[in-house]
Amino acid sequence: MQQPDYSISTPENVDLHLEIAGIGNRLLAQIVDGLIQLAITISVVILALIVGAGVSVAPVDQKTQNMLYAVIALVAVLFMFFMQNLYFIIWEGAWKGQTPGKKIAEIRVIEANGQPIGWGASLIRNLLRMVDGILFIGLVVMLIDKNERRLGDMCAGTLVIRERPAQMTDSAIKVAPTAAADETLDIGRISPAEYDLLVDYLKRRAALTENSRPSVAKQMFDHFAAKLDIPEEAAAGGQNGKVFTPYENILEKIYLSYQLRAEQ
Repeated sequence: MQQPDYSISTPENVDLHLEIAGIGNRLLAQIVDGLIQLAITISVVILALIVGAGVSVAPVDQKTQNMLYAVIALVAVLFMFFMQNLYFIIWEGAWKGQTPGKKIAEIRVIEANGQPIGWGASLIRNLLRMVDGILFIGLVVMLIDKNERRLGDMCAGTLVIRERPAQMTDSAIKVAPTAAADETLDIGRISPAEYDLLVDYLKRRAALTENSRPSVAKQMFDHFAAKLDIPEEAAAGGQNGKVFTPYENILEKIYLSYQLRAEQ
């Protein structure tokens, strides 16, 4: 894996290493999203022309026709205006920092603390998109900033990271026979970097001492429970098969749930 260039230390003392998305990946995402917006715009224009053609042959007087033409044009213009300005806000807010273009480019917007981007941050960074576009201000700022952020990212407290697909199978990981995936978990909140961290723990846990293993498992559980809104009492139930601590019950469930989502 490429050397990460952004690190986050969580309150549970778990270090997450992330790779900042380069200008090339962000440009690819922008091109894809731009083509999607262009396709939507063309579709709206064609639909408006079709409806306008229908109005032209409708059995109504000229004054009513002119009014309908004006309404069609107004609706089309308003739709395209809001689509152009809300496209990124809605996609990033609803799809946890991704748009179709970012999905293809394998990048994601997150908050500087590693949490998924919220609606407020998505609104701020994208309202400043027009400012970033003036005289390529955003590009210049990205070239200067060590984390390659544009003005919108700086004001919103966000950054764009690479989201490389994690290795989904690992024969070195042995889980309890009764362990199973949980489809109710919002596993999309977990980044590939966090999945790699979980895999690394599950592979190396047997090498930990009996004194340190419960402590590390608790730190891991605290981090993932916070990301997935899992209550601590969910870890109750004691040891289970190969599971050394009750917290590993949940960690194995998260691991299997992530694999299940990737296979779907």
